[in-house]
Amino acid sequence: VEVEKEMEKEEGKEMPELWDMTRPLVGPVKRLEFVKFAEDADAQTVFWHSSAHILGEAIEHLFGGYLTIGPPLASGFYYDCYMGDGVVNEDDYGKLEKEVSAKICKKKQKFERLVVTKDEALAMFKYNPFKTEILRTKVPDGTRTTVYRCGDLIDLCRGPHVRHTGMVKSFACTNHSATQWLAK
Repeated sequence: VEVEKEMEKEEGKEMPELWDMTRPLVGPVKRLEFVKFAEDADAQTVFWHSSAHILGEAIEHLFGGYLTIGPPLASGFYYDCYMGDGVVNEDDYGKLEKEVSAKICKKKQKFERLVVTKDEALAMFKYNPFKTEILRTKVPDGTRTTVYRCGDLIDLCRGPHVRHTGMVKSFACTNHSATQWLAK
């Protein structure tokens, strides 16, 4: 859903804000527009973003480790994670796809937006040095941030998301790579 409000401005014109379908509208709304995957890049971004969270949940279930970031891309998504000495290889694609399709998506887990204080988020993610680094450097002290819960995954996130995991009808792992945290 795109909601045009007086929140974001770019070059003097109002910019629409993407909004969860299940999130209550807040304040005056000038225009409400429903976006469709086949017709709108914003809708695709929401879908890929939700798919990244689903992948993150599958990675945690199968491999453990620490999730870092999982943004949508123009034509898909990824999720960076730290697994110590563990690695993912092409032989693991089938396991990930089965975890996503047969378990996570089949359960139709709702994406739930939660607003928490920075201190609450730091306590929530104290086990994950990557999330705490993001919180320390990106969220000002004394403010709030948002997390999304989906199944047993809770992650730092601005949203929005599709309503539930059952909206993702197919899922395929196509490649993997190694990365360094903040190019270090």
